[in-house]
Amino acid sequence: MFKATLKQIFGRGSIIAINQLAVLLAIPILAARLDFLVFGQVAIGFILVQLSWVVSDWGTQDYSIEQWPKLKTQLQENTFTTIASFLKMSVALLCISLILLIILLGWIDFPILFWLCIIPSIFMGGICPLWFYQVQKSPHEMIGVTIFSRCIYLLLIISFVHDNDSAIWAFLAQGINMTIITIYAYWRMCSCYQFKLQKFQCDSWLHILKQSSPFLINAITNNQINTLWGFGLSAFGGPLAMAIYNIGDQLYRAGGAITNIIAQAIRIHFHGTSLKNIKFTFIFFVILFFVISISVISLAPFIITKFFPDNFLPAIDILQIMMMAWGLHAIVKLLNYPILGETHGAVWVNQITNKILFLHALAFIFWMVFLSGPMSLAVMFSIVIGCQLLIFLFHIFQKIR
Repeated sequence: MFKATLKQIFGRGSIIAINQLAVLLAIPILAARLDFLVFGQVAIGFILVQLSWVVSDWGTQDYSIEQWPKLKTQLQENTFTTIASFLKMSVALLCISLILLIILLGWIDFPILFWLCIIPSIFMGGICPLWFYQVQKSPHEMIGVTIFSRCIYLLLIISFVHDNDSAIWAFLAQGINMTIITIYAYWRMCSCYQFKLQKFQCDSWLHILKQSSPFLINAITNNQINTLWGFGLSAFGGPLAMAIYNIGDQLYRAGGAITNIIAQAIRIHFHGTSLKNIKFTFIFFVILFFVISISVISLAPFIITKFFPDNFLPAIDILQIMMMAWGLHAIVKLLNYPILGETHGAVWVNQITNKILFLHALAFIFWMVFLSGPMSLAVMFSIVIGCQLLIFLFHIFQKIR
């Protein structure tokens, strides 16, 4: 099972790695060609898009893992896929509308023109059915189109983003990239997996909406909580703070995307087995995460001074703190559904996740009232992640005893 897990991680992990590498290559280019303020606004746009993708998924990544084995016929699979796709589309449209509302209310410093340019990214990324290839255990089928679309993404940014007036191409390139991937994914679903849209009742839509909601909360808390903190900084810190915070957040997000895939792949292949079977895989990835975290922390000064202008030097400390938090959070994800889901059940995991999310909310309110700036935000974020790790370990050791 370890080899099968690695195979799936390589397949979907390659897709995520290509996506994140393209973004990491684009960030220094944007930082060099845009003013500090405009770069911060672009960073806010990236946060808005990422948060919209997370919400639009509505827990489908993990919920589908639990439900797919229960589907016995092609009709049931097609119906589930249809409902999930329409659910994701509905939430994506809602996210687009809510972002416009908070812009008009003045809660974030984000131009209306930028909002128009992020609509394709939010919509196409929101309905993208990568979860389908995950439950089919064939994510490798999306590697080719991902490489092709990301090459186009980088070429568009290099070719068209020259100054503040052309900053919209940072979002348009992202939208074009996601459009290519999403259209190809649905085409392949129809041609290779006999997928056809099915009629469904509103009750079925509401059922999946309700059943997958706890998995959404878990995904936000355990997979994408940094995006929620980044959104908070966008509102209360503004573009200048986001410009500094964004570098550490992007590296955290890139690593977090990979660790999400690892945790999900372990859950798929070790679901229903004893903890003894997971032990070697768990230790292997903990050591790997530790080595990566220490390496990036050591290289942080070189990364910032080599690839970014001098006004980004304060980002060194933030990058180091965020990578320390990433290492802790990576272990949390391994303990989440893969281990606690086995020892305590998925329902229990979702219930304790609600408490962890409340802890994050309290920490952010404390930062908002008594502190300020991206540095203190990164510190508070790391403290909460450390507390979550201790809570998870306590429950696991208690169960073992």
